[in-house]
Amino acid sequence: MLHFPSSSTAAHTAAPVDVHRLHQLLGDHIWAFSNCRVDAPGLQVAEVDWLFYNSVKGTFILSEWKRYPAPVSQVMDEGKPWVLRNGTEVPNPVEQARKQLDAVRWVVRFKVATEHFPFVGQQAINPYLSVYSPQVGPTTREERLRFGAVHGSLEELVETIERRYSPDPLVVPTEAGRMLLAEALADHFRCSISNAVRKKIAPPVPVAQNPQVRIAAIHRELAALHLELAALVDSWSALAATPVTLTPELVAKPSTAAPMPASKPSTVALIAAPKSPAVALLTAPVPQKAALPVSAPAKKTSPVNGHLQHHVIKHVPSKAAGPDHVRAAFLAALQDGQLRKSGVHVGQFGSLVGQRLEGNRNLASLALGSLVKWCLAQAAAAGIAAAKDAADPSIVRLKG
Repeated sequence: MLHFPSSSTAAHTAAPVDVHRLHQLLGDHIWAFSNCRVDAPGLQVAEVDWLFYNSVKGTFILSEWKRYPAPVSQVMDEGKPWVLRNGTEVPNPVEQARKQLDAVRWVVRFKVATEHFPFVGQQAINPYLSVYSPQVGPTTREERLRFGAVHGSLEELVETIERRYSPDPLVVPTEAGRMLLAEALADHFRCSISNAVRKKIAPPVPVAQNPQVRIAAIHRELAALHLELAALVDSWSALAATPVTLTPELVAKPSTAAPMPASKPSTVALIAAPKSPAVALLTAPVPQKAALPVSAPAKKTSPVNGHLQHHVIKHVPSKAAGPDHVRAAFLAALQDGQLRKSGVHVGQFGSLVGQRLEGNRNLASLALGSLVKWCLAQAAAAGIAAAKDAADPSIVRLKG
């Protein structure tokens, strides 16, 4: 967890034992802003205990913390007080958090999103509401809430922070953009950024590429080209094998058109390098088939490939693409419900990314080493359980 404590000397401070426990339970992809002060026009100044931002899932979770002198007997929805075991009624913390949420939502929509998430509609930005009270236990009766959730332990709260999902994730794909976002959030919520946190968010210093790493990347590019070529050959073979039905008209009136001249065989050019067996295979002439008497329907993109291509187009720009763009596209595809059954075919993913890059940019410069290992490493760093498919190691899918 990256902690952004309040910068106001008059504000309350989080208990060190709670901060320590959150550090144990949450990874650095979670940004935690404590004791925030939020100003929104037309609303009272909101004092927010904790605001969590999941930089991988792109979600904001507001958490109101309450401690009571007795166990909570009954948790009620808005409009009714909570009841303690000793019969005391206390103000409803869900109502308090709801007012704070209005202020936080306004800031995220109209101050933060316009600069850092311009691709997400304002109405789609809805931070999640939660209440944490250690006095809520198994014997507490809970009325069903219309919005948000109540947690009796930090473990339950952490599960919400990690698993909360949004169909429109608020994710910044670049390291430099993440640093700017962190500074903007800290400014709007009156929090500070320590040097340790800055070092974890700031872009890393470029490192000279190792020749062995580059060689491995070239092999990976060749493998991706093999997969792309195989898909094109399969498509071409299916088109050539399309049966032609001879109607009586075609039999009675054969075509008198002049035969097409044989075209020169085309070659698939790869890279300027000495011809190895692998390169020779890819540069072998591909014979052209004569035109069919009737036109075959164009092959449609499968829904799975369409979903994968959607994430690549959305997150990987054709110009100035960086490793974070590729990471964001892969994580979005990995968590796409439409791709849950098929998983993410890493070869197809790499091919789609390569098609987006212009100029001298290539996938090998953005994702070093084996692409499958790189994808698994990104999922692990984001706290997402993923693994290679047992039957097809080129496919990565969520565990469970």
